Formats: sequence, structure tokens, C-alpha cells
Amino acid sequence: MPLPLPLARLAAFVLVVACLSWAQDVLIPVAMAVLFTFLLAPLVAVLQRWHVPRVVAILGMVVLALGAVGGLSYVVVTQLASLTEQLPRYEDNIKEKISDIRGLGRAAGIERAKETVARAAGEVDREAARGARAPRPTPVVIRPDVSTRLTDLPAALAPWLNPLSRAALVVLLVPFMLLAREELRNRLIRLVGFGRLPATTRALDEAGERMTRYLLTQSSVNATFGTLTALGLYLIGLPYAVLFGFLAGALRFVPYVGIWIGAGLPVALGLALFTGWTKTLLAIGLFVLLEAFTASVLEVMLYARSAGVSQVGLLVALAFWTWIWGPIGLVLATPVTVCLVVFAKYVPELEFLWILMGDEPAVSPEIAVYQRLLAADEDEAADLLEHALADQPIERVYDDVVVPALALAGRDHARGRIDADEQRVVLQTLRTVIEDLAPEGEGPSVLPAHQVFGAPARGEVDVIVLVMLREVLASAGVELDVASPTLLSAEVVHGARTHDVVVVGALPPGGLAQARYLCKRLRAAAPGVRIVVGRWGAAEDTEATRQTLRAAGADAVGTSLVETRDLVRQLVTVRPDLAPERIA
Repeated sequence: MPLPLPLARLAAFVLVVACLSWAQDVLIPVAMAVLFTFLLAPLVAVLQRWHVPRVVAILGMVVLALGAVGGLSYVVVTQLASLTEQLPRYEDNIKEKISDIRGLGRAAGIERAKETVARAAGEVDREAARGARAPRPTPVVIRPDVSTRLTDLPAALAPWLNPLSRAALVVLLVPFMLLAREELRNRLIRLVGFGRLPATTRALDEAGERMTRYLLTQSSVNATFGTLTALGLYLIGLPYAVLFGFLAGALRFVPYVGIWIGAGLPVALGLALFTGWTKTLLAIGLFVLLEAFTASVLEVMLYARSAGVSQVGLLVALAFWTWIWGPIGLVLATPVTVCLVVFAKYVPELEFLWILMGDEPAVSPEIAVYQRLLAADEDEAADLLEHALADQPIERVYDDVVVPALALAGRDHARGRIDADEQRVVLQTLRTVIEDLAPEGEGPSVLPAHQVFGAPARGEVDVIVLVMLREVLASAGVELDVASPTLLSAEVVHGARTHDVVVVGALPPGGLAQARYLCKRLRAAAPGVRIVVGRWGAAEDTEATRQTLRAAGADAVGTSLVETRDLVRQLVTVRPDLAPERIA
């Protein structure tokens, strides 16, 4: 009997995690080699454009990278060894700083609390001593044979052989991956299948672009940060500035927490070395200023686009890869997650990863607004619309966000997904939000004021869109008088006869029959009135709808608030004594 699909997916996930953990001795060097391949590939391409042979370019870049890493490692190890030897000389200064901190503790009452706890612990120990007066047998300790034998040598070297073997495998894989880059890509395409060739090509191109951009940009930013850190610490007077600059730049590859780990080491050394607090505070200020400069200037200038992973998703990825692969997982988490999220974008079976961890909005703005309206969350709905207003004018926000949200509510009500009370909550909440968003203090600025009559075809939903149209028309010098949805059709016709232009609002879905009926009544009772029908956000056949409404007496049909505004402006400039012309 086959497993249900959810259980099968869970079993597959557990199996993948187990394989990642079990095979980490092989997978970690391969992942590191892939990262270095992405990092060195653009530099190799530059050399090839300078007519350097491919093999020479690859070997040259690998040797150059090994030399840079080896030279920097030698300097760092030398300074670290020197620091280890020099640190015991500063024992007195460390004691003085500890004494200062204890003084702060006493001032804050911490020392008194510690003394109270110590007295209580002493009482407990004395009570335990009274009950344990019986003599205890002397324990027998079995000591292992500590004689050194030649057979113990592999065990002694084992902790060093594992990282060295991993590093050797990375060094061996990188040049071969650079040489066979196109061949590896073609084999991956063959593995996925030619039936998915377009999606696979797009996924590989986007993953390669994002990975290369991330690695090059992050390496440049972190190298700059490390260099500035070393220079700043040297000017402050802290020894081993190169060591701490390297650590600060390297640890910054670990998102969010790496920078503060890198800052904690030199600050702690400053506390141990310097007799006062001035230079230690200067070191703290240096890291704060450099991080602010890097995050707000360098990264903004150099990052054209983000890595494609949300902040929460990246933090979850950091925890997951650290759990699977240990400290190396902290460094590999971001690039590996970038690749997974990009491929999940194009593979339907992995789409859930892209939805959960991608940095693109999970839902469109109109759906987000509609969801908040369903929850009667007026504040968040207003925040979403204000965020949209920061990027585009209000009439575009109405057309692209609010009208589609109203249409969604209408379709859900027509299909029985929400009842009349829920739809009423949506409309009332949106009406309040729109009134709060309406610009204040703006009068007519383009045309002399004209009176236009707004007639809802059905009810409250059409009134809301007419209210939005009223705000859009106000900036064009046109005043829209919106009729109450409770008026009878005869009362609407009577009110419209005193105006030159009437806008009939009929928001889909539905409302077409009511709009046709109202157009016929208006045309029969007031032949000189110009009629514009608003079918905003209609998903139906627009041309067929236009023809139907023109046959019923409409002069023009607008499918958006912007189009309706332009039609009304055109009509109000026509002289009233001329016969109205039908506008296509």
C-alpha cells in the first residue's frame, strides 16, 4: 500500500536531511569548491577576453587565490601566536577591569544579591554535611596506559587530517570545475530532462547570476570592511590590527551575527590591554560607524538586487545548515539557500520553498488588502495602501489595488464564499480607509468647476468606487455628486436631469443589466444628458460590453478610473447646446 502524499514528502525530507548529515565529509568540500568556482569564473572570463588561454587563465587564478589565502593565513597565524604569548603579561590590567566591573555591580546592588545567594548556598551545604558523616570508601581509579606507541600516531593526527583532506579536495576540485563548467551544466540539463529545458535554462542562468553577484559583491564589501577595520584599530593603537581586520571581514560572511562576533574579539582585547576605557570605547564606536557605513552606503551602492531570500528565511536557513554542517554551514547557508530558492521558483514540486523563503511578495497587493479587509483590520489595510501611494499616484492605487480588491469581494460573495455580513464588513472598512486616505485641502486646479452626477447601478459597492472617482475628478476641476444607493431609479433620473454629465457606476461582477436599464431610463427622460458608464476592472469582453451599453444609450464606457476621468473631462468641455457625440 503506497504512503499518502504528505507522509511520502515527510519521509523524503527526512531522508535528504539524513544524507546531508551523513555525507557531509564529501558534500562540504564539493559545496565549497562550487562557491570558489562561482567566485573565480568571472575573473577567468576577464582573462580569456584578454586572449589568455583558458588553461593558463584558470591555473593562474587558482595559484593567485591560493597565494593570497596562504599569505593572509600566515600573517593571521603569526599574529595569533604572538597574541597568545603576550596575553599573560596583561593579567594585572585584566584584574583591574574585573574590579571595576565588580564595583559597578556593587553600585547596582548585584553584589548584595550574590552574597545573599552565597549565604543560602552555605546553609544548604552545612545541612548536607551533617547528614553525610558516615565514612565513605576510597574510590578506585583505573588509569589507562599512557605509554606512547607508534600505533597511536594516526589517532593523534586524525583531528588535523580531516580538515586538511577537505581543503585538499577543494583545491583539487576548483580547477577541474572551472575547466569543465559548460560540460557540468550540460550534464545537469540532461539529468533534469530536455522536456524542462526552458525552465532549467532560466533556473541555471538566474542561479549563476545571483550566486556570482552575491559572492563578488559580498567579498568586495567584506574586504573593504576588514581593511577599514584594520586601519582604524591600528590608528587607535590596538596591536594585531591585521588579525582582527581579517576576522571582522571573514566573520561578516555570517549574516547578522558575524559582525558582532568579529567586533567582540578586539573589544575584549582592548579591555585587557588598555588601562583606561577611552580606547576600548573608540574601538566600539569604530565598529558601529563602519557597520552603519557599510550597510547604508556600500551595500546600497553595490547591491543592484538582493540575494532573493527573505530575512526570516535566511535566519531559518542559517539555523538549519548550522545544525546539519556545523560552523561551515554558517558560511555556506546563504549561497546554498540562494540556489535552492532560485530552483524552487522554476520547479513546481519545490514551489513551497520559494513561497516560504523568497523575498518577493507572497501575494499581490490587492489580495493582501482584501485579506485585511476581510479581517476588518482597518489599520493594516491603510498601511498597505499608504505604502502603495509612496510609489504611484492615488488614481493608480485605486485602479490597481482597491478596485481589484472590491471585485474579489464581489466574486467571493457571488460564489458563496463569503456571506452578506462579511461583504458588508469589507465595504464598511474600505469606505473608512478611503476617506482617511483622501487628500485634504486640494481644490480644483485644472478646469473651472463642473457638476457631474454619479449614479450607482446597484448599491454600496458602486458608491465606494464613485467616491474614489470623485476624489480623482476633484483634482481635474470637476465636482461629482454621488447619489445615495437607497434612491429609486425614478429618483436617480430626476436628480440626473439637472446635470450635463452622468456617471453610472457598475463594478463587476454583475451589474451590467442594472447599468443597461438605468441608461435606457436616463436617455428616455433626459435626451441631452451625456452618460458615461464605469465598468472598472471588468474581466469580460470589453468591446462587447461597450456595444451593449452604447445600444442602451451610453455615450462612453470607462474600464478604469483614469479612463473614466479623461472621458468626463472631455465631455464637460463640450458646449451644452451641442448634441452629444458618442465616444469610442
